[in-house]
Amino acid sequence: MLRSILLLVAACAALCLSAPRGAFAQDAVPPGTASPIEPAASEAPESEATAAAEAESKEAILKDKTIKAFADALDTWEAEIKAHEAAIAAETTSEADLRKIPEQLEDLRESIVEQRGPVGAKLQDARERLARLGPPPAEGAPKESEEVAAQRKRLEAEVAAIDGRLKRADILFLRANQLTNAANNERRQRFMDALFEPVPNFYSYVLPNAFKRLPRQLTAYVSEGESRWSLLWDKGIIAVILIFAAPIAGYALARRFISNMAARADARQRAANPDDPTLQERGAWALRLTVRSSLPYWVGLLVLYLAAVATGMTYPSADGFLTKALLAMAWAVYLVFLVRHSLVPDDKLWQVVPAHGRAAWRVAILLWTLIAVWLLDVLLAFADTIVFTSYQVSILRSAFFALLYALLGTVILILRTIQTGPVMRKDGLRGWRAWLYSIAAIASGVVFFAVILGYESLARFIGMHAVSTAGVIWAMYLLHLAAESISSVSVISGQTLDEGVDEEEERDAPSLLTIRIIVSLLLDITILAVGITILLLLWRFDWVEVRSWIQAAFFGFQFGNLHISLQSVLIALGVFAVGLLLTRFVQRWVAERVFAGRHSESGLHESIKIGIGYLGFVLAALAGVSYLGFDFSNIAIVAGALSVGIGFGLQSIFNNFISGLILLVERPIKAGDYIEVGGLEGTVKKISVRSTEIETVHRRSVIIPNATLITDPVVNWMHLDRSCRLDIPIGVDYDTDVERLRSTLLRVAERYRGVLRSPPPIVYFAGFGDSSLDFELRVFLRDVGVRLKTLSDLRFAILEALREEGISIPFPQRDVHIKGGPAPEESASDPQ
Repeated sequence: MLRSILLLVAACAALCLSAPRGAFAQDAVPPGTASPIEPAASEAPESEATAAAEAESKEAILKDKTIKAFADALDTWEAEIKAHEAAIAAETTSEADLRKIPEQLEDLRESIVEQRGPVGAKLQDARERLARLGPPPAEGAPKESEEVAAQRKRLEAEVAAIDGRLKRADILFLRANQLTNAANNERRQRFMDALFEPVPNFYSYVLPNAFKRLPRQLTAYVSEGESRWSLLWDKGIIAVILIFAAPIAGYALARRFISNMAARADARQRAANPDDPTLQERGAWALRLTVRSSLPYWVGLLVLYLAAVATGMTYPSADGFLTKALLAMAWAVYLVFLVRHSLVPDDKLWQVVPAHGRAAWRVAILLWTLIAVWLLDVLLAFADTIVFTSYQVSILRSAFFALLYALLGTVILILRTIQTGPVMRKDGLRGWRAWLYSIAAIASGVVFFAVILGYESLARFIGMHAVSTAGVIWAMYLLHLAAESISSVSVISGQTLDEGVDEEEERDAPSLLTIRIIVSLLLDITILAVGITILLLLWRFDWVEVRSWIQAAFFGFQFGNLHISLQSVLIALGVFAVGLLLTRFVQRWVAERVFAGRHSESGLHESIKIGIGYLGFVLAALAGVSYLGFDFSNIAIVAGALSVGIGFGLQSIFNNFISGLILLVERPIKAGDYIEVGGLEGTVKKISVRSTEIETVHRRSVIIPNATLITDPVVNWMHLDRSCRLDIPIGVDYDTDVERLRSTLLRVAERYRGVLRSPPPIVYFAGFGDSSLDFELRVFLRDVGVRLKTLSDLRFAILEALREEGISIPFPQRDVHIKGGPAPEESASDPQ
């Protein structure tokens, strides 16, 4: 009995488990009534599955080595950022430490970007897998299976976890940028406070104590030099010889090598020897000689550094000083030769700065003295890292060098102003030169009064950096002149640089000029960008900050839907220039390969060449504009606006443009044809899309709109055939033997080489004139281009032949009858 009951219970349980979910609830609850038991029964497994999926997802994320390393790095980066925040806020942080903070933060940002990439890829992969599952079922729709729901929850948890870490990294990256700006601002603020803070008790305490400590400071310099010499001597005689002989040998070898390499350039320059070189040629030559003269000294300084490294003289306390000192010497050498070849070159014709001989040498000597003062000032400042300098002595040194800067600058400006002569008065102080002169005068005055008022740091800073800034700006100017010589038009003066262009290049001048101007523009942009970067670094801006500015300028800004950047503009110009170069290559290839050795018309060559040129120009322009990101779907709006303009103001221009295309395609006239139009005649020299240029027999160029050549009658002597017929009228006496005249004229025509044998020349009896028998000699020429010359030659030959045959050419004779007047005898006897 018990066994039967147990079997019955087991059967009921099996039926309950095999029944569909909700079947019993539907039987038990009336229709339209919600069951209180169903939600609880369905939510429990779902919450358990969700918790299990989230736990599984977290465990999988923690096991991923890339994400785990990224999470650990986030904690490290956050700790570094907090340490930098505390260092910037602390007043005890030195300027050197503040300068290092932006560099360390830059490394931190690079680490964030580097490690963020793989994690971002994992996030993208997880999102793609989640998207494959599709959106979750809507409310009231059939529910998805437990396996799909668990996988969705797991992927959602994975996406949320990775996305949270990436957002945390983005916040740290932003905080690093903010701290970089804060460190630069703090360092700049301290620097400005130090510059604009006057020295307390300058005249009463600082100067007297500085003069007292000055002998001790000089003794310290001497002692440091003796210790360095003793250290070098202890290393042996080989080290001494290496330190002193190796730089001299490097200088001598470099000078000889450069002289041999530059001999050809000098020979070409002497062979050219222009009587009046342009400013661009003078600037490029001065820059070339400056670099060539400086290179041997730079090689000697480099060998000196290598010798110091090899002998062990660059231990940590002296390495920074030696490197900075050698760089300062290299810059000073460059400035010396820059003054030499710009102001007092060997040949006065190549002088860049207009000045008279004696005055130029005076100014050059003063500039060399200023460079020497700057070098001594810089070397002493670098020496502070290895020799202790007291506060009072450093202030005295700053005041002394600042006064020297102000004094030398004032004397140079005065000498530059008092010089006489038409060149100096005309070019000396005009335009941008006047601005530079004013800035230099103001700087000299500021330095002088700053020293007097006790702002020694400010005065020395302005004076020392003014010398370097002047050198950089002058080098940029010479580089600009060298780049400007590439283009055909001067940006500064607006004058044409190259006048002797041959005829073939002149026809292709638009594309050639465009290429040269684009190349010159790209070079100018590069010179300006590099020069401004160097100037910012000279004036104590931090490299990390300068680089961020360069990146912001280079990668541009967003203007609506268009992203404009210097990078895209430069690349677009480069694409345009490359397109024009390819166009010229195709033109030359077609002219030299396709039409080489073929007896086709030159006008066909010219039409195809011009067509290729315009097609290449349009394609290059479209390629450059499309790279900038312009949407060509908006061209329809522009075309609509242009159609209105064409219908009114641009109708004539558009008419000429279409007519030019018709002339190039249909070719009723071609380059080289001899035409007559509107009372003018001449040879077609060039056909463009707007006008056509013809050259008359008087060597005058006439520009004719293309619409005139399409609408007006045009006589083309060379349209289908270059041959033509000449009619030479001749009048002879009535007593002349006409058969002998006919044979004489035909003999003259047959003897002339330019006359065709077929069709043969003929003599045409034109009629009976008042005083002569009128004939015409009709001949056919092979080339209409020699029509005028043939007419003249045949007339000379006909005149000579008629005289030999005794055939005379009559002149008109008239009989005059006077009616109603007195007789000739009576008129002569009249007393009145």
